[in-house]
Amino acid sequence: MNWKTLGLAACAALAGSVFGGTQMNPKSFGALKDMPVYIQEWHVWWGFPYPDRQQPFSHMSSTLTAEREPWRLNWNRNGYPLVGLYDAANPEIMRWQIRCMKAAGLTSVALMIHPEWNTGIGFIQEEQANIIQTALDIAAEENFPIFFMDEVAFRHGSAAQKIDVSVKRITDFIKKYGSHPGFYKVDGKPFYYFQTYGWKVSAPEIERMCAEVDRATGGVYWAMFGPVTRFGKVPQLSMIVDGASIHRRDRTTREWRLKEQDPAVIFANGRKFGKKIADMQYPKFDGTGQPWRQTGVAQYGMDGRMLETTLLDSLKAKPDFIMLSSWNDWEEGANFEPGWDFDGFAGDPYTYCKVIAHLKGVEFVPPPPPPPKEAVHPAVWEKLGYGDGAGPLIERIDRSHVRGGALTVTVRDSAGEVTALEAVPEGDLFWKAPQTPGGSASGTLQAPKFSAPVQLANVFGFTPGRAVPVKEPSIEFRLPGGAELPDEFAVGVAWAFNPEKPLQPVQAVLSNRIPVKLREPKGGVRNEMTLDFTPYPRSGALPAENWNGWQVGAALIPRPADLSRPLKLQANGVKLGLVSLLGAPRDERTFTNGEAVDSEGKIKKFHITLPDEILAAPGAHFLWLRARDAAGNWGSPVLYAVPNYEFFDREARAAVPQEPELQVPGAILADNCSRAGNWKGGSVKVETVEQKQLSGQLRIANSLVHRDLKPALDRGGFHLTFDANHSSYQRKMIVWLTDAAGKHGYGVAWDSAKPDQAGGSGVVQIVKLDSDTPLDWNNSGKVLAAADSGHPAVSETPARFEFLRNGDKLTVRVDGKPVVTAADPDFKRFDRLYLRGNDSQTVDRIILTP
Repeated sequence: MNWKTLGLAACAALAGSVFGGTQMNPKSFGALKDMPVYIQEWHVWWGFPYPDRQQPFSHMSSTLTAEREPWRLNWNRNGYPLVGLYDAANPEIMRWQIRCMKAAGLTSVALMIHPEWNTGIGFIQEEQANIIQTALDIAAEENFPIFFMDEVAFRHGSAAQKIDVSVKRITDFIKKYGSHPGFYKVDGKPFYYFQTYGWKVSAPEIERMCAEVDRATGGVYWAMFGPVTRFGKVPQLSMIVDGASIHRRDRTTREWRLKEQDPAVIFANGRKFGKKIADMQYPKFDGTGQPWRQTGVAQYGMDGRMLETTLLDSLKAKPDFIMLSSWNDWEEGANFEPGWDFDGFAGDPYTYCKVIAHLKGVEFVPPPPPPPKEAVHPAVWEKLGYGDGAGPLIERIDRSHVRGGALTVTVRDSAGEVTALEAVPEGDLFWKAPQTPGGSASGTLQAPKFSAPVQLANVFGFTPGRAVPVKEPSIEFRLPGGAELPDEFAVGVAWAFNPEKPLQPVQAVLSNRIPVKLREPKGGVRNEMTLDFTPYPRSGALPAENWNGWQVGAALIPRPADLSRPLKLQANGVKLGLVSLLGAPRDERTFTNGEAVDSEGKIKKFHITLPDEILAAPGAHFLWLRARDAAGNWGSPVLYAVPNYEFFDREARAAVPQEPELQVPGAILADNCSRAGNWKGGSVKVETVEQKQLSGQLRIANSLVHRDLKPALDRGGFHLTFDANHSSYQRKMIVWLTDAAGKHGYGVAWDSAKPDQAGGSGVVQIVKLDSDTPLDWNNSGKVLAAADSGHPAVSETPARFEFLRNGDKLTVRVDGKPVVTAADPDFKRFDRLYLRGNDSQTVDRIILTP
């Protein structure tokens, strides 16, 4: 299908028309005809290594291999953009996006920009290629002026949040760009939008900021995303966005609820202060592509019906304008940008653009042409009518029987004839775990000595070979001297499938041949590339092949690697079977005698007799497979486990002892974290560990929970121990000891930070609570002392924390080693123990003694 055909097939947005399976309500046609409609959060933070291979992945992860369709690259988000995976700073992508927004009838869009962290002066989107200038130039050329959303609220702890710094940053920005013809203006003034949710700033401070910027620049049209009751008195603010449609539906019951998010109440408050007022309208909010960030779908899109429902509901209260969110937030799944599927449906890619156009009373016509061929990844060329750029997909692999000696490989291409299949046992360079009790690893990759291999058993009782337990956060595999690989090669990893933990984190890290420049921190570079094999939480993450006992991942490297440096595997907790590299295709290992399934040869079956080295040796074996089409395109490689099974004695397993209750003489609290009902005030659940029926640990939801201490600690000194785990970076947990009111006390905090901070171990803090109000989730207290933890921040192995108070001295030990101390004499009595987390932490074995 070419672009013209695609556009005609997808274009029918007249009043009452049917698209994407949804019948638009004729009564809502033109409901927003005379009202400004804006959209915020146009994200330019997506980083994708194409067409510039030096571009780092940012806010996304992809193995650069196909998923379900030859043209669709695997990535860790739900849905798929119409133009494929893209670098959001690509000028041609930006131009096409602006044309789509304009065709949908939008008034303008807010480009999200982030203040530079250290100084707070300037924005990171100005570093390297100036994205701000580029966007303004394109907006002027397309006659669609844009404005900007200053995300100062996301710079907590940065100089950017100081008012004097904000004054200078905004003044410099307006002086530099405010007169640009691509900058959206109201009443002749440049439109400036900022957020206060999460920013501890007062109304007088905002008033001073606006007044000083106005004096320095000649005047700004100010708009804010924040609570009108807090900032409505600020005279310079002309427009306020408060509340959001996402909060009007209960996440659990799906029942409608308003309370503080009632549009009528919000808008009445806005009019009381003389402000133009609106709330924010989400098309949906689906964060299930990020289980560490959102634990479920907060708001279903229902093919556009949710947006129409909540928007018309807001109209009853007569807003002054409409603010939509977000244009391309594929991270939260709240996106209006055209996509091949993004709403649980696979229908019209322009669904949400058409919803907007319908409500504006206009016909949406997809803007031809799409971004030029050179600006989009070759995989999606065929989908956009640019010809074939994606090779065939390995659709299915069938073994003749469970221990059979033949494979039937079904290969499919959507653009041309399938012409060949390549099969490569183990790989060009590989390391494979020993397959005998006293044997050695095979292959040419060199690795440190592992512990003895363990015999595996799949769910059917067969043994699929042996693997070695990985007990280190990072293991290095070195290439042999003189090894050569092309600039683009594949990396594969195979590990024992654990149905209790199918989303086990597994990553391979290679050195970049040329360091990659980062937008943040300023002047920063990335010396390594990370290939993430961790399965995504979708049905395709658990194929039937896993049940042969092995889980596998394959990825293409995004840019040339420095082969003189080792490959680092980060897979703590797995049982490792193989690390393999696949180089360029070679004729001598290809099959060309495929059996055509259809008349055009786009689907073929190849019958392969397994090599003797597999059939003659019991244990684990692996096979790389990839196919070629008539245009010469090689498709994504697949790593497939073909173990030569053998029986072993399933009755010889040792009995698993039952976890005993914690018995600690003299302890005020001793909890093995197996009973969620012991904790009050928030949400925790017991999570299985190793053996479902025997042990548990608490995963703390995005909340604060507590237990009352009986008896209370009233001698001043204490000894608190607990095990703690993080499952993701940039998250913070705190364990508090406080008085009965939760206003005064001490805590130990562990911030997992970024992977490249604190040596990857996160930061431990001793914190103090001294407040007039009870402790809440947002209160992290005053830091008395801080230091690196010395324990990997994200690891399968929990850190053992000890928090002690002896006299006025507070000490934290991690894994038995003192890491931080502080002195404070103030509080002597403690009545409660609080746990604070955000769904990324678990705690276990909590013991408190005087």
